[in-house]
Amino acid sequence: MPTPRRGKLEKMKTSVRPLEIGPVVRSLRKERGLSGVELCRRGKGIDPKTLTALEKGRIRNPSMVTLEALAKGFGMSVSDLFRRAEFDQRDFFSLGSQKGLYKVDLPSQGIQLISFTPLIEELFCGKMILEGQKQFDQKLFGRDGAGAFFIMTLIGQFEGEIEGHKVVLKEGDNLYFYGGMKFHLANTLQRNSTLLLVAVPSCLKTQRAFRRQEQLHS
Repeated sequence: MPTPRRGKLEKMKTSVRPLEIGPVVRSLRKERGLSGVELCRRGKGIDPKTLTALEKGRIRNPSMVTLEALAKGFGMSVSDLFRRAEFDQRDFFSLGSQKGLYKVDLPSQGIQLISFTPLIEELFCGKMILEGQKQFDQKLFGRDGAGAFFIMTLIGQFEGEIEGHKVVLKEGDNLYFYGGMKFHLANTLQRNSTLLLVAVPSCLKTQRAFRRQEQLHS
């Protein structure tokens, strides 16, 4: 996706955070109503000082012996412990509203994207608000030919072409097309028009897209 000349966006960080076991151990312990001493007793092999250091983040890479003892103390496997850490760290669950989770502004193009889902590579589902008399085409998404789009007009009207086929999308009309197709759509009205946009994979791929600009729920 092209970066606007005076846009408000910053590039996303593409590095992957290592899994943090300490916060997960603390969370599991509190969920189960276990004191540190009781967890160490059940685990048989954890020193209370080690547990404290782990939960406070002073130990980031616990030994396998410690991990096995922790898992035993919780009555789970080491793989279950790591699975919980992965699920706690990534955006696997989100409860939102029509306000959306994140907003991405492209002021030079008259476009605002409001994401209903976390900004992940697998999926984008949200709204595109296009200013009056503005248009967009396939270059906006920077797609390399893979994936698919579903769009539905929520407010206003759009007109354009997809691979030479003329389309008119009034309120409630929807359109599906495969990624890589040449298209352009324009807001024919003087006021803003809004589309529901679903893109699989996301039109905001992590390695090309932008960092979260605004968390609307904060």
